[in-house]
Amino acid sequence: MEEGPFLRRIQAEFPDLRWTSHRYLTHGWDHTIVILDEAFVFRAPKAQAYRDALADEVRLLRHLQPRVDVGIPDYIYRSADGSFAGYPLLPGRELDVDSFRELSDNQRRRIADQLAAFLTAVHEIPRSTARELGVPEPDPRKDFDDLRRDTEALVLPRLAPHEVPVVRAFLTEMAAESRSVHPTTLVHGDLSGEHILWDAGNQQVNIIDFSDRSIGDPGLDFAYLHAYGNEFIEQVLERYRGPKDEGMQRRARLYFRRGALETMVHSLQGYPCTFEEGYAEFLARFAP
Repeated sequence: MEEGPFLRRIQAEFPDLRWTSHRYLTHGWDHTIVILDEAFVFRAPKAQAYRDALADEVRLLRHLQPRVDVGIPDYIYRSADGSFAGYPLLPGRELDVDSFRELSDNQRRRIADQLAAFLTAVHEIPRSTARELGVPEPDPRKDFDDLRRDTEALVLPRLAPHEVPVVRAFLTEMAAESRSVHPTTLVHGDLSGEHILWDAGNQQVNIIDFSDRSIGDPGLDFAYLHAYGNEFIEQVLERYRGPKDEGMQRRARLYFRRGALETMVHSLQGYPCTFEEGYAEFLARFAP
């Protein structure tokens, strides 16, 4: 949704809402976002699939609200046609790697405690309940087959000769995992640093963007925590009380590395990222 029409829609739908400033964000993959007076966030899905799923996302978040101790979006505004919705801005700074490195050991432990409790609560939601709340259940084999096809067609021709066998070996390893792992529980699905906010003033974690929620492998939600280093992810796993098996951490690391291939593929499919970003992730995550 374009900036002007989006603001006019908000005003028309919610005439009692007033603001003096706004920020219009278009860099998100799935949603256009406008922030009003640094107080309210309104999200408009870009694709029909996400528009159709917005009501289910809101229902899931309302189900989670009393069950989690971290802050999550509370959609108090929803357009009549369901094409956009808004919630009070959750405070905090995106927990990118540079921000994480600036934190004290005590702050890191607090974040580990809160993330572990959040993931425990989410992963313990019965699969039957998740289905009732409209959470999708993708086929991991199909998703992997699509990634392998696109990686071979788009990415491998752009890599150095010595890098190609590294990726092929990884795809072989992932193929075996995709055949043996079955979706088992509700997952956030994209728990990366841009969706983890650290409110230093209140020593509080806030989690945003549940648009990629699914019924899947709980290891998915530990994948991007590898960006913060092994010590941190071990702290989270030690405190985590949800469904766990011996191979979960290994799978989480595989999913983390897979993300680099996904970024390179998506950059060549027109998504708002660059091949250089994905290649930098590849070099960092596939380093010996």
